[in-house]
Amino acid sequence: MRELFYNALDVAVIISAMELNCRDESHLIDSIWDGEKVFLYPEYRRNQKKFILDVRYWLNYFYEKPILDKEFPAIQKDTADIKSSFDEESYVSDFSNLDLFFKNIRLRILYSTEKDYVRLKLRTLLKEYGYKRRSKLLLEHINRCMLFYHLEATLRGGVSCCIEEVGLDKMLTFRVL
Repeated sequence: MRELFYNALDVAVIISAMELNCRDESHLIDSIWDGEKVFLYPEYRRNQKKFILDVRYWLNYFYEKPILDKEFPAIQKDTADIKSSFDEESYVSDFSNLDLFFKNIRLRILYSTEKDYVRLKLRTLLKEYGYKRRSKLLLEHINRCMLFYHLEATLRGGVSCCIEEVGLDKMLTFRVL
């Protein structure tokens, strides 16, 4: 259950993708802290300063990531020179996971000025996160995320649908209840 709560890294990933200016970023971080406390990791719920500092730390990382990535080969060489090793995956992982998708759409719907919904095909969602078919466990996880984040999926015309039964090429509209 803990993996469903927002951590600072999740929030930073979502905000950095929005490409906001500093003032809008700060306003959004404050809005998320005020409006989404129930969805935050417990250690952030009573400590706004820690939440803001941790989100800012990760935002700075993402903004400096191209520079850091250029230095990565030198780090690998230095490590090899001293006959040491490190877990490369820890430094190169892309932070993409299905939980982040649902966190992202909830925050975008509630705090973005774009739209109050997100639309995409179920096939696109599954493909983007590396799934080829709908297994029972995957569907249970999707439904758990939708329930946790108070999201509803509908078909064209606002017709409620069940993820288990909807066709892969049907356009889904996600909204916050």
